[in-house]
Amino acid sequence: MEANWGLLGPEFLPNARRTRTLGLGATVRAFNELAVPGLGGVWYGRQLLLATLGVAVAEEARRRGSKVQNIEVTNAIEALACWLAFNGNGWSRDSRLRGNTKLQGKDDFSFRRARQRNFYVTQPMRMATVQALPALGFVASDSARFNAFRCSEEGRGFVEKATERNSPYNRSVIDHLTCWAQMKDDRVDTEALRQALSPLNGFSVETIPLLRERLIQGGNESSDDKARRSDALAWIEALRTYRPDWLTWQQRPKEIAEKHWHDLQAGALFFETREAAIAMLDATEVHIGNQTAGKSCSLKAKIPQALKAAIEKPIENLKSAANRYLTFGHADTEAIRFCRECVDDDPSGMLRSLVERDGHVLRLIGDEVKPGPAFRGSPPAAEQVGADNEDQETPQSGDIPLPVGISYRVRNLYLLNLDMHGELDAWLQLASRESEA
Repeated sequence: MEANWGLLGPEFLPNARRTRTLGLGATVRAFNELAVPGLGGVWYGRQLLLATLGVAVAEEARRRGSKVQNIEVTNAIEALACWLAFNGNGWSRDSRLRGNTKLQGKDDFSFRRARQRNFYVTQPMRMATVQALPALGFVASDSARFNAFRCSEEGRGFVEKATERNSPYNRSVIDHLTCWAQMKDDRVDTEALRQALSPLNGFSVETIPLLRERLIQGGNESSDDKARRSDALAWIEALRTYRPDWLTWQQRPKEIAEKHWHDLQAGALFFETREAAIAMLDATEVHIGNQTAGKSCSLKAKIPQALKAAIEKPIENLKSAANRYLTFGHADTEAIRFCRECVDDDPSGMLRSLVERDGHVLRLIGDEVKPGPAFRGSPPAAEQVGADNEDQETPQSGDIPLPVGISYRVRNLYLLNLDMHGELDAWLQLASRESEA
């Protein structure tokens, strides 16, 4: 079971997370992939380093005769990296670290303990790199499964360059962590490993060109994917350099081709429609939650007057967003089908189709809208609407001059580029102050 640590669990669980997909996961992934191909959920360089290092160490441990898998080794290394970083910063929270609660008080960091499923968080940062590692050429694989990844020559070179200044117990970082994974040496609370692994540390000037080359050259991808990511990086660098106040969709940057810009804008319009649909479902949830009895709503004939009044404005917003997408024109068939459902003149039919798509917070049983497993009666302040199974826990505060609604991957690329210039720390500190103000 250890090898499955970090995989997604059953769809419905008690205390279910409020992540609404509305059956649009593939469409969301497609628009994000059109925006910045191959980036996955990566937004700073150490995510790529720790995941590639985990694959390299697991491979070396197997070569030496140990039975370990990529996932358990990578998760254990990530846990160790965060633990060392927390020890170094006095257990202050940081968006680049996980496990502040889970890791506190742990004093046994043997691999025997660290490999266990309940040792660290259930959603490790590694999960954000599953697409990026092969796309950027850090690993080779005939499968999308993390356990099937093999460290490429470029990936190994990246790890070695990034860790060459650190020699725990006169070993390379890969060699020492391999001994750890073989359960031959449990000495990991060292300054050398903290410097090598901590997600809070930047890269050496010798390492940055290797990371930038991977972003531009990529792995086994189409030439169009490589060109889009390279163009996006050039645009992001121009934004970092010239720092405009803000951008609108009427300003296509010279670095981005016309079709790429069209796809970016179509994605933004689709995301706006999806969020408007969730806002309408939220309003329905609040209405049902406020009822003193009979926590349900019948759609057998038409929408009850009280509910109709509660969702009148959300319906208007949803129709407006969906019509903007349909008028703009884009070839994604599922997005078109969804938006057509959202402009249904019959509010009852529109609500029925959206609740059928939901089935998580609200569900349709016959003609009755009833609470689903994640129903709360009132939506949380920050609804999770990401439906592409990528890790999107990027800092949301902070000023980035991007057009409204653009794919979060462009924002992530902006932050990754700051990281490569040694400017991410300053940006995060400013963003943290803004969020506390």
